[in-house]
Amino acid sequence: MSDFLTSTSGSPHRVRTLAERPTSTSSRARVSGMELDRGVLFAETIGGGLAIERTSADRRGADPERVYFLLFDGDRPGHYEHDGVSRPLRRGGLYVTDVNTAFAFHASAAYRAGFVQVDRSLLESSVETVRRADHRLASSPLYGVVRDHLASLSSNAPLLTGPVARESTAEATVALLKGLVASAARDDDGPSRTAAHDHLLDRIRLFLRMHAVDQGLSPDDIAAAHAISVRKLFQLWQSQPLSLSESIMQLRLEAAQQRLIARPDLTIAAVARASGFVDASHFSRRFRSALGRTPTEWRAEHHPHPRV
Repeated sequence: MSDFLTSTSGSPHRVRTLAERPTSTSSRARVSGMELDRGVLFAETIGGGLAIERTSADRRGADPERVYFLLFDGDRPGHYEHDGVSRPLRRGGLYVTDVNTAFAFHASAAYRAGFVQVDRSLLESSVETVRRADHRLASSPLYGVVRDHLASLSSNAPLLTGPVARESTAEATVALLKGLVASAARDDDGPSRTAAHDHLLDRIRLFLRMHAVDQGLSPDDIAAAHAISVRKLFQLWQSQPLSLSESIMQLRLEAAQQRLIARPDLTIAAVARASGFVDASHFSRRFRSALGRTPTEWRAEHHPHPRV
């Protein structure tokens, strides 16, 4: 685990056991992750009886400037130290850490944590801003939104199979984290309410990109996933160039285009079902209306011909 954290962050990390007599079950950890885009990494760690630390002795002048955003879920509260402040790690708690400072996460019981590592330059925030935000993170109106977003990333990571999906996720994630840090660090709550509105829209866009191909996706589903009413959903979406239904249709057609090229073995009916359409005839009508070609004709024009 320490090798993974050190290699991905570019900064030395130490992992040690907390049990007096560690066993294979009392002190263990598993970590996995994926690069969403340059400078943006999502990872998840599962373990127990461990401390993850970076001391002042581990600091090096050339270390990359990176920030952790961690969502903790543990059987019992853990312990967190950062920038000279100690506080408990609580289930459902969100924490931000400047990786270039000394810090420590201690979890004596079983835990699960998802975290995003971001290059600080992408947040457009100074070291002082990040550290100030850490002390009052829960005061941000984006706290709950970001917490839910990280939980959603943990659940939906297997769906992020292509570069477009990962890059879109990275863009929405960085926008949320940037707003979280900025709103937590400042004293004026007025601009942060606008940020909360904007970043909720970012999160809804990401949800649509990940779930547009789900057959039967409805405004009720989208609203429930973001803990808002359907009326509020449509009020938010009024600022967008396309209606909600048109946006879903556009995403489904884009997914269908990708499958038509990437999966020449699939029938048109299979592409239709995988892209969120109920049947092939409806898919073909909407595809031809939008692109001026039937799916079969479009595939023949765009699929690379084998070399002879």
